[in-house]
Amino acid sequence: MFADGFVDEVWQILNSRTSLADFSVYSRMNQFAERIVNSGSGGVGLEIVQKRRTFGGFTANIGFAARKLGVDTTMVGVYGKDKLDPVFEGVTNTCHVISLGDPAVTHVYEFDDGKILMSNIRAVQNICWELIVNKLGMDKLNLLLSESDIIGVGYWSLLPSFDEIVSGICENLPQDKKKRRFFFDFADLLKRDQASLKNTIQLLRSVNEKVPITLSVNEHEAATFFTMYGETMDNKGRSIEEKTEYIRQQIGFNEFVIHTPYFATASSVNEKTAFVNQHFCLKPVRSASAGDTFNAGYIAANLAGLSIKERLYTANSAVSYFLNNGDFPDRGNLIDQMDFNGENTEL
Repeated sequence: MFADGFVDEVWQILNSRTSLADFSVYSRMNQFAERIVNSGSGGVGLEIVQKRRTFGGFTANIGFAARKLGVDTTMVGVYGKDKLDPVFEGVTNTCHVISLGDPAVTHVYEFDDGKILMSNIRAVQNICWELIVNKLGMDKLNLLLSESDIIGVGYWSLLPSFDEIVSGICENLPQDKKKRRFFFDFADLLKRDQASLKNTIQLLRSVNEKVPITLSVNEHEAATFFTMYGETMDNKGRSIEEKTEYIRQQIGFNEFVIHTPYFATASSVNEKTAFVNQHFCLKPVRSASAGDTFNAGYIAANLAGLSIKERLYTANSAVSYFLNNGDFPDRGNLIDQMDFNGENTEL
């Protein structure tokens, strides 16, 4: 997994307080938005309470979640310069970790129906192919790539050198017959302009000819792709399979996956399309990192050789467990969740 690293400081925003121990928080994002709008042009004084301080980002979240499902993972990113930040201790105990510097910090404001993420991404913006090569050395890097089955790079929207890093990886892949796959999560597409997105898609089309690509997006990111190619989507998934296949053809990738709170769907060159409903979680214990948990479940199912529909079932069950329990599932948790959801897929 390349090439980020975040410390997530997760908060709740107080609505009112009657005593030190008695207070209420904003449970819905629109309630908080109304408070801001109703303040007009004046200031707003708000109190926040911290829920947790934990690791975050593409590499740590997906890498750790996949490792709990039995996937051997190596993470290359920013987790600490002189020593690793303590929040990554659980990750380093189970995953192979190579740190390029100090992590970025994200302030997460969590609600029952979503979250607001505000990141200071300077540490991530400094990551480039030259830094990775200088830190690892070509011998170690080549060994890492030769042993990899799935290579993940994220997030495109936060990583200015994303294209350069993908190109560097592709140019240094061993010329063997091993079947590898790239896995990408672009994250919030609105953080960069559409011209940059189209340039990256054009580059990745050529990469896809050598190494098949899986692109996984949430409902907001999917909507951007749909608009870009003249389509619309709704949160109940009407006609979504046909539209997902159409978008996959337009971007030219081997596989295109969409995950939402209500459903998940995917289109693949070799397996066509699949759709599964998601058990909507009305009051999640934890929402930040839910999408990464879905992706980890999908990757684990892919490596297990499951079909496209089984991969979606597995990923949906992984994120269902996460939302309801606030922790990444292990294989036993995942199987129990599948049984609870009425899904008999075996991993």
